[in-house]
Amino acid sequence: MNTSLIEFKNSKKDILRGILLSAETDPKKYCAVMLGGFERAGTTEKKFKALADKLAEKNISSFRFDAADCGLSDGNFYQTTVESLAADLSAAIEFLRDRGGYEKFSLVGHSLTACVFSLLLEKISIEKIVLLAPALNQRDLFRYWFVQKKFPDKEITWDNYPDYFDEKLFDEDVKLDLITKTHKLSREYRNKNKDIDYSGNYLKYAQEKILYIHGMADDVVPPPSLKINFLNKIIIDKGGHDLERPGIIEQWLGKAADFLEIYY
Repeated sequence: MNTSLIEFKNSKKDILRGILLSAETDPKKYCAVMLGGFERAGTTEKKFKALADKLAEKNISSFRFDAADCGLSDGNFYQTTVESLAADLSAAIEFLRDRGGYEKFSLVGHSLTACVFSLLLEKISIEKIVLLAPALNQRDLFRYWFVQKKFPDKEITWDNYPDYFDEKLFDEDVKLDLITKTHKLSREYRNKNKDIDYSGNYLKYAQEKILYIHGMADDVVPPPSLKINFLNKIIIDKGGHDLERPGIIEQWLGKAADFLEIYY
């Protein structure tokens, strides 16, 4: 396999960067594209690097990249929306097709990226999709996270958060810009997503093409938040949100790599 640092531009002319592991001989012209979750760097996260290495053992090319203003990429995170992330992903695939010669693509994404993928299901021909801890139910998750933030000293769970939730206070909160771990994010992001569950976008999609992976100990995106039952699934008893801890990643890594193989 050959390893390259790739630069390309998104629709806003920001320079985005990613790591391409390309097979020396690839008659299928096939590449698995990986994108990290909210405010994450797909280039450096352990789960994506480990999966890229596992795919390399099967002579499968992979491209893991960072969206605007994350990881290695330029841009302005303040303007991030699900739509802008979908545009970044589309730009990556267009670059790989036009400059890399790839014709077939699979997608691997964590958390929020499941929402991003859902916007492209009818626009891009996709071989396979791997969803890691998908945060599809943004409507209820936003309210759950709001309660967690408001009551940091209480044990807030998916089951009890409605007991503490105040819709009026929530409506006031989403009118403000959001301060994240390392960025400031425009209020547009939450205002666009506060009443959306992206699960419905997957209902008509070929379920045999999707592999769903989730940890039962995920307290960021609790598994009960999902309102869709995926056909192919790996449920990990003690897995948290990142699905990277030793003893956890081994439970899904090889199976995901096997799933991403295509046969012609």
